[in-house]
Amino acid sequence: MRTIPLIVSLDTEEDNWHRSRSDVTVENIKELPSQGRFFERLGVRATYFTSYHVAIDPGAADVMREVGDGSRGEIGAHLHPWNTPPLSEAFVPRNSMAKNLPAQLQLDKIRTLTAAMQEAFGKPPTAFRAGRYGIGPDTVAALVACGYHVDSSVSPFVNLEPVDDGPTFVGAPIVPYRLAPGHDVREPVPDGPIIEMPLSYGFSRGPFRVFDPVQRLLEAAPAWLHLPGIAARTGLVQRFSLSPEFQSAADMLTVSARLLEHGARHLHISWHTPSLKPGLSPFTATRADVQRLYASIEDYFDRLVSVTPFRFMTVSEAADLVPCSARATSAAVSPQFRLT
Repeated sequence: MRTIPLIVSLDTEEDNWHRSRSDVTVENIKELPSQGRFFERLGVRATYFTSYHVAIDPGAADVMREVGDGSRGEIGAHLHPWNTPPLSEAFVPRNSMAKNLPAQLQLDKIRTLTAAMQEAFGKPPTAFRAGRYGIGPDTVAALVACGYHVDSSVSPFVNLEPVDDGPTFVGAPIVPYRLAPGHDVREPVPDGPIIEMPLSYGFSRGPFRVFDPVQRLLEAAPAWLHLPGIAARTGLVQRFSLSPEFQSAADMLTVSARLLEHGARHLHISWHTPSLKPGLSPFTATRADVQRLYASIEDYFDRLVSVTPFRFMTVSEAADLVPCSARATSAAVSPQFRLT
């Protein structure tokens, strides 16, 4: 059986779950050394997609160097456009999606973020994730201009258009593919300059080509009908993300198995660093909730070995396995990694 890359990525960001330009704090970063020891015990090499306010805080930057430099993992860039300079745009929800900003402003913000990370960590990041997953074609152009090689913003099967005019990822591949400026971010472009390493989203059952439109029909119904919840409780269908903030270990194992059945050649689990400190995110109100988060992650890793052989990799290490002319034309078609 093929050994697959298992990517563990963290949105490494400020405490402020509700978007803010003032009173921004980064206390949650103090939890990362404890998580780092947890990772070391399990053999995890994590990718830390790091926001501007983390990079410019000297204490937080020290912690990031401790947990993310060298052999421990990778430090990537995480753009929160609402509080990354220049702040010339209105502070309104729609502008929290980078794709909705003018192309030059997207470029200027990514340049600011990249420079801050260069100063904090001694080298520029080459992997990127858009805050709120708000990537668009102009974002890709800005990434190319700033020297990035890898993006990890695409969430297959998810439509964020109703959420502050975000992107839609419906139809995006579940496998790595290449992006190019001026193209829809769901569209594989052979020999494109940016490798997309999508997050792992899927369904509780297959075939995905059937249950993806079923799920979208359920979600389009009037909210008072609660059709997605009914479908999930009755076992008809449920869309899962590979995240311990939203799913149990059992559900993460289910979606992992379904993804592999549908041609996925990597798995990508992700969560947010504010969830490591009680009361900062919606997912962990208490210390017991944080402990349950850790327990769910470890349970998933322990049980995943019965589903597939895997090797922990950073997002860039996994991207390095993608052939130079990777092509992915559908969610069921995969380029072949060189990992054996």
